[in-house]
Amino acid sequence: MRALIWGALAIAALIGLGYYLARHEDRQVQQEVEESELDRLVVALRENRNRLEVYRLSGQVTTNRETRGGIGNILEGEMTVRQPWSVSYFVDMGDLGLDGYVWDERTRTLLVRAPAVRPATPNIDESRQVVAYDGPLITRDMQTQLRQGVAIGARQQAQAEAAKAENLAAATRAAREAVGRNLQTPLKAAGLGDIKVVVRAPTDGQQGNAERWDVSRSIAEVLEERAASR
Repeated sequence: MRALIWGALAIAALIGLGYYLARHEDRQVQQEVEESELDRLVVALRENRNRLEVYRLSGQVTTNRETRGGIGNILEGEMTVRQPWSVSYFVDMGDLGLDGYVWDERTRTLLVRAPAVRPATPNIDESRQVVAYDGPLITRDMQTQLRQGVAIGARQQAQAEAAKAENLAAATRAAREAVGRNLQTPLKAAGLGDIKVVVRAPTDGQQGNAERWDVSRSIAEVLEERAASR
């Protein structure tokens, strides 16, 4: 009788041990799946280093310059030029490291802290200039001086317009959408399925998903902890 009891206990212990090992193996497999998904995500993000044109602004600038010339500078001349200009705003994804991403596995949401938007050098379309001169006689040297002054003034005016707060804000809004669209392609190519991408601009402040940034670990921090635990 006692032998039967001990045998039953031994069988129960073996069953329990088998159940524990199975659960442990399931957890290991689950961890490997999670890690492989995170690894694929990291590879996709690291390979996405392109420079995005996110916004374009255009308009017209009118520039006026005066000069003197001739013998004893007795001649006065004035030049007014109206010409189109445009500027493109860019986001460089190469500036975005893994510390700029937070991965929410439960909701399959990727939070992105986008790089700042930067305007390029404005393009002045001199081929479409409308030029007006004023003066009794404008020498070739005077014309050269006037054109040089107009070119510098037009570029400065366009740069000032591009740097206005309202234009930078419009470019930043466009950048959120552009960065989100840009990330979808490498994420799908990595076989990660549907992922919601939420982009936060540097100027967003404490709104939207800002609180989640404050309490969540970035992907860089997750990788550091994972490496330390091995």
